[in-house]
Amino acid sequence: MHTGAVVLAIIVILVGIAGIFIPYIPGIPLIFIAILAYGWYEGFQHITAYYIAFMAALTVLALVVDYLSATLGAKYFGSSKYGIYGALLGTLLGIIIFAPIGIFVGPFLGAMVGEMMAGKDINAAAKTSLGTIAGLFSGIAFNLVLGLVMFISFLIIIF
Repeated sequence: MHTGAVVLAIIVILVGIAGIFIPYIPGIPLIFIAILAYGWYEGFQHITAYYIAFMAALTVLALVVDYLSATLGAKYFGSSKYGIYGALLGTLLGIIIFAPIGIFVGPFLGAMVGEMMAGKDINAAAKTSLGTIAGLFSGIAFNLVLGLVMFISFLIIIF
């Protein structure tokens, strides 16, 4: 084991964990890339193909949860199709245009506008929008748990 490679992999993984909270840093994918790169570096002696496949599956799961969490939160709180599409569009626009605060404001406003377009009053639209934010935070919490599982499993394997 080369200490420099381990330290670099751990630093990249920690940046990936921070990326779960910070827009434009691909959190879970960065963790996966660090594990894959370390496995390649050490000749896949400790980091096996099965482990890489499992980490890849967790990465795909995290990406799906990341993109759908706000939308599913809106749906759970009784959103119409307009509110769900508004939350999805608001998430994308919020990340692109108004980062980092846009990740929270975009889905909220998108769901609110969508619900009002569907004919709901402002109180019902606000309830759905709060569900969007609850879904978003649930997605972040889920990804944090996945990121920590990936990090801890990496540490267990290499040490």
